[in-house]
Amino acid sequence: MTDTRKRMGVAAAIMMSSVFLSRILGYARDAVIAYTMGATKATDAYFAAFTIPDFLNYLVAGASLSITFIPIYTSYVESGRVDEGNRVFSAIFCTLLTILVAFIVLAEVGAEHLVPFIAPGFSPEELSLTAHLTRIVLPAQAFFYAGGLFMAVQYSRGKFLVPALAPLIYNTGIIAGGLLLGKTVGIEGFAWGVLGGSFVGNFLLQAIGAFSAGLRITFSFDVRHEGFREFIRLSIPIMLGFSLVFVDEWMMRLFGSFLVAGAITWLNNARRLCQVPIGILGQASGVASYPFLARHFARGETHRLFSDLKYAFDWVFTGSVLAGALLFLLSKEVVYLVFKRGAFTTHDAFNTGIALSIFSLGIPFWCGQNILARGYFAARDTLTPTIIGTAIFLLTLPLYYILMLRHGVRGLAGASTVGIFLHTAVLFGFLYRKMKVPFRLSHLRTPLLSLMAGGISATAGFFLIQKASSLARWDSYGGAALRMAVVGGAVSALYLALCSLLGVEQARDIVGKFIPTVRRT
Repeated sequence: MTDTRKRMGVAAAIMMSSVFLSRILGYARDAVIAYTMGATKATDAYFAAFTIPDFLNYLVAGASLSITFIPIYTSYVESGRVDEGNRVFSAIFCTLLTILVAFIVLAEVGAEHLVPFIAPGFSPEELSLTAHLTRIVLPAQAFFYAGGLFMAVQYSRGKFLVPALAPLIYNTGIIAGGLLLGKTVGIEGFAWGVLGGSFVGNFLLQAIGAFSAGLRITFSFDVRHEGFREFIRLSIPIMLGFSLVFVDEWMMRLFGSFLVAGAITWLNNARRLCQVPIGILGQASGVASYPFLARHFARGETHRLFSDLKYAFDWVFTGSVLAGALLFLLSKEVVYLVFKRGAFTTHDAFNTGIALSIFSLGIPFWCGQNILARGYFAARDTLTPTIIGTAIFLLTLPLYYILMLRHGVRGLAGASTVGIFLHTAVLFGFLYRKMKVPFRLSHLRTPLLSLMAGGISATAGFFLIQKASSLARWDSYGGAALRMAVVGGAVSALYLALCSLLGVEQARDIVGKFIPTVRRT
């Protein structure tokens, strides 16, 4: 294993730990919301209130800050021009943050007029509540934006610990807001928690971390600087495009507003459960590997970039197939254990579980695209993945509508899964042209064998669940926990065994490390 891959592994371990702990806090956050509010019009309004703030952040490339800024800043660091890199940072920070704040002010003023466009199926009462909550969470986007730049500087310098704390503090803030204010102001308490958590975790702490890593800011609007122009060039495709990766959640809220009360909450909760393995395996590995991939490109090492990218992709895909199979089989059990409290009913758990089982089929592809896209971004190509993502979104947009009409919540989850599969497949195919690497069938070996092992393991798990149904019910805490332990353990063992027998190196490494550990224990 090369030194770069070892450092990628350490960085991935830090980010995976952060995501894992963040998801636990996210569970606690969602459990508190479910316990105190259930799945109601108020919770639908709360989740819908994030659409306009997210869109504003998207307009000024907030969602792509690290994607576009890391390669630029890394090139200055690698060439010994750190001061020049800081000047580029200052120009980007001051200029775009000013624009974002202006958008936030306009959105604050016109919230009532904007909300009907993002939730056209809401009643006047729901629209009024959504507008009120939107006004509370809007300023958080300024903290996310500034914090995203601060984190990008730290990633470029190989610093991962302080950025890893951001989501932990953010989720803690939401929980605290709900618990401290929920009894007096209801769902609004969680919105105030969003604002407080984003300020402390995403802005204040990250500013301290960035300055400790060597950042120096000057008050600058130097939009003519070559680094600023390069940042805009890389950002424009993402700002103007509507990639499926970014807008899929908006589609859940848009079309979900036409369904029964609670549908948006069911879809939202199911998506968040899927985000656990996606975050731990896909997003964390993508964030950890990206600075190293950008460094390869800055040094002209394209073949090393592709080699390390493929290495990360195979590891992530192998693990995510197992995660998808487990959530597919145990969707209702997971939902029941996490959310079935207070006002969140068994009916809510059942419908959320159905959505989760369908969403889970897309987990390997959500994880895979997180890695593949960073291969393009490291090579300073944001246009190709944006065109691909936008084309796939436009292709699947009618599918969201048709399946929503015919199958409701199930249909929307299915449309999302089909879309992300197509998105990942096309990204994979075009990557070879970008990297000028000849395609070989052997490059598909690990993902195809992993999918085969996952399918066989899931089938065996399905029959095991049928046998277990007479012994333990899914809609009880004890029964759900027992089914998860027995079925989850058996399916995991079978999957790793099958992958090892089929020659998947990643599974063999895991088994090879696990067995000696068990023997020593």
